Amino acid sequence: MNAPCIALLARFDKKASTFSTPVAAGGQLYIDAVHRAGGVPLLMPPTLDANVINATLTRCNGVLVMGGGDVDPSLYGEDKQDECYGIDNSLDQFEIAVLLAAIALDKPVLAICRGAQVLNVALGGTLIQHLENSADHSGRLHEVEVVPNTRLSQALNGRTSNGASWHHQAIKSVAPDLVCVGRASDGTIEAVEHRSASWVLGVQWHPEKTADEDPVQQSLFDALINQAK
Repeated sequence: MNAPCIALLARFDKKASTFSTPVAAGGQLYIDAVHRAGGVPLLMPPTLDANVINATLTRCNGVLVMGGGDVDPSLYGEDKQDECYGIDNSLDQFEIAVLLAAIALDKPVLAICRGAQVLNVALGGTLIQHLENSADHSGRLHEVEVVPNTRLSQALNGRTSNGASWHHQAIKSVAPDLVCVGRASDGTIEAVEHRSASWVLGVQWHPEKTADEDPVQQSLFDALINQAK
């Protein structure tokens, strides 16, 4: 069987010194994790052209959404707080469009950190713009209690995950089409999945950061590829 192709949602970056124009970039750790799982990651450059999005998704077997900056609060009806950073409304619009199209096509989706937040906003949920205890979620490994008998627990083959956490925002109100399937010990929502789609999962932590040495974190990428086959 041919290796499944995974659309890795890229973003334009002006920092590439060897190019005279912005480049479409994707994180190497995500790419490596997909390769280890037996998939082929294909960078999907940002676009708002629905025809291009649908044509790309039709050719791909799954979608992977990376972490990154904050989602524009106007997209969930709030004013921006001072702690927000890295907002790129055009990137938000692109990722929202892809996620909605992927769900409509019933493609498997793994959305990580910012990706989980975009997924929630795309489906009508809201975010906490700045966690009061954000230091407990930035640059740390912490345990997540996973709801049993969920897609997440099946992917992790258990009820806990000790993943690398690096976020100062989190999901506040869960979108109607999503359900919370994982929380940190302080109650922060750390994972959601779609109620009816075959396999759409968002995790707030960064499994790609430790997947090369932690089989539990790699298992999320393995599950994405298995679903994409």
